[in-house]
Amino acid sequence: MKHSKVILLDALCLFVICLVVTFAVAGTRSAFKERIAKQEWAQTQAVMKKLIKAQDFQKEKLTGGQQAYKALDPNGKILGYLFITEAYGYGSEVSVMSAIADGKVVGVDILDASNETPGLGQNVTKKEFVDQFSNLQGSPEIVKSAPTSKNQVEAVTGATKSSTAVVKSVEKALALFDQVADSKK
Repeated sequence: MKHSKVILLDALCLFVICLVVTFAVAGTRSAFKERIAKQEWAQTQAVMKKLIKAQDFQKEKLTGGQQAYKALDPNGKILGYLFITEAYGYGSEVSVMSAIADGKVVGVDILDASNETPGLGQNVTKKEFVDQFSNLQGSPEIVKSAPTSKNQVEAVTGATKSSTAVVKSVEKALALFDQVADSKK
């Protein structure tokens, strides 16, 4: 009987500790919500500025909950659009930001491939792979050997699924660009 009281008391103490820690973390997150949002936006803008040299970025409304931003020069002229899209790779969703101007891919940045295989799938974040997407016009095609045409992208060795996820994400971004371009006509 004494032994079960001790276990019950220990379990109750553990529950109270977990409850207090949970509320402390939630409270801290809530207290710094605006500051966290500003830092996240600053990081997003840094990636966007790397892809399109623009003065300002404004969120664009799209159907289906997709994320898009228009890049503006100091006079408010649209320089291009940036889209955040995802596709499933080997281990998880691969998140990609694609910059598109005049129907052409200006640049690509891999936002998250952290759950892809280290040393293989995570190599899609390397400059040599990502740079292959610059100046593509039309849907890219993944190949396992050296590209023979303009829209072909060589897959990362041993990471075809991760490479294909990036290509699919860029294809989604191109489709979203067409949607935005059609709505502006």
